[in-house]
Amino acid sequence: MDSRRTKQLIYGGIFVIVVCLIVYGAYALFLKPAPSCFDHVQDGGETGVDCGGPCAKVCTPSTLQGITAVGGVQSFVTSLGHYTFLAQIANANTDFGARSVGYSIDLYGGASSTLIASIPGQSFIYGGEVKYLLVPNLLVSTPFTNASLTIMNANIAWITSSTMGGVPQFVVQNLGPGPLSSSTVSVNGELTDNDASAFSNILIVGVFKDVNGNVIGASQTELDGIAPNQTETFSVSYPVTPDIDPSLTELYAYALR
Repeated sequence: MDSRRTKQLIYGGIFVIVVCLIVYGAYALFLKPAPSCFDHVQDGGETGVDCGGPCAKVCTPSTLQGITAVGGVQSFVTSLGHYTFLAQIANANTDFGARSVGYSIDLYGGASSTLIASIPGQSFIYGGEVKYLLVPNLLVSTPFTNASLTIMNANIAWITSSTMGGVPQFVVQNLGPGPLSSSTVSVNGELTDNDASAFSNILIVGVFKDVNGNVIGASQTELDGIAPNQTETFSVSYPVTPDIDPSLTELYAYALR
């Protein structure tokens, strides 16, 4: 190869490199999409793919466990065609919680166990917490034979426990029977906030039992708010059921920080 041909190849290579640099610069300046938390690329200061840094989504370790159901879904007849559903979930991850946990209670019926209804719901859970989910007094027009709980683990936006905070320090005490009624039984009590934070929309779940300690119903009430060191009274009611023993009722309080 003569020297002239060699120079042509060298100059041609330099020209191609310059053109490529110009094209890339124009793309980077004018055409390349700005970094975002939804582009499936680790960029823009993210500490993981679409998580950490400027993104709201927390980067979670690959070993993080999903929210799990504890036992099955219990259903109770509260009146003609109306049912209350009670389930329990657990978060085994002590370092991560979730401000939003989507779930559904799925009802099945027929000889082939066909899905006949799916009741959507949303809750929250702290790191290491075990809690009840309750769907009270719901009209179900189609007969069903069993119910199960589906948790939308794939859609959970995890939050570190140091950011979300721990389970509120509530104390439920001074439980006693409420006013007598021919149709309902009730349990009165007091809720004390031993936490350093104030809370709003405190959900109180009552799990009712029979004289043998078996769960036969559940209900709930809600307090608008409570301040640190404050005590509020409440009452939880449930339809009269054979063998129900209000003195065995268990009460649980839940609130999001």
